[in-house]
Amino acid sequence: MDDPLHDSFSGIQFGLDYSAYEAAQALNQSTLRRLIAPDWGNADDPHRLQALGFGNAGHCLLLEPERFLEEYTRNPDGTLSSQESEVPLSVGTWEALMNAQRSFWVHPEVKRLFVSGHSEVSLFWENPELQIPCKGRLDWWNPELGAIIDLKFAQGSGCDYVRNLVGRRYLDLQLAWYREGMQQLLGIEAQAWVVVIEKSQPNQVYAHQLSARELASGQQKIAKTIALWQREPPR
Repeated sequence: MDDPLHDSFSGIQFGLDYSAYEAAQALNQSTLRRLIAPDWGNADDPHRLQALGFGNAGHCLLLEPERFLEEYTRNPDGTLSSQESEVPLSVGTWEALMNAQRSFWVHPEVKRLFVSGHSEVSLFWENPELQIPCKGRLDWWNPELGAIIDLKFAQGSGCDYVRNLVGRRYLDLQLAWYREGMQQLLGIEAQAWVVVIEKSQPNQVYAHQLSARELASGQQKIAKTIALWQREPPR
């Protein structure tokens, strides 16, 4: 069996460029989510593009701060632009991101989850039953805790809001998919966390560990969507 940490198309990859990850021919959770939510990920939705712009910048600031300073520029008119996009973000985005950063790093659960680990971790594995290549990209992996952490920026926070978000945005499917990858690669049942940061002040932060029930729901959605995918795999 190939070494899962060194084979370029299998195992756990640290520091892999996103374009290389994206080019890898393997089934991912985004494809599965679109089968039960066709409008999810609509590239023509301007509101989604704006949200993605803020979220991408926020992920970079919190998880890869050095890259953020290299790639993002605050323009004289107050907008924020990056090398990855020609479309600047709205005026005030820089201040909003700085406020979110301050709230994020003082949260006690955040300190515990992010005290060690790796950002943007790529997983490549084979589904043992279907024998198809699969992939996933984790926002953060803490090997000491065995914890997968997904970071989300949202309009709200708190327990009820986040639990609703997990189901509404199919985060249960997403995190269950990542756990399946870790189980195949490392033989462990990883913890699955969603950390939600409120976009606007007071920028509340809520860390939610998915329950056994939520993970079971995610597994059911994976089974359902894989069955749909097998009927007519997307081209």
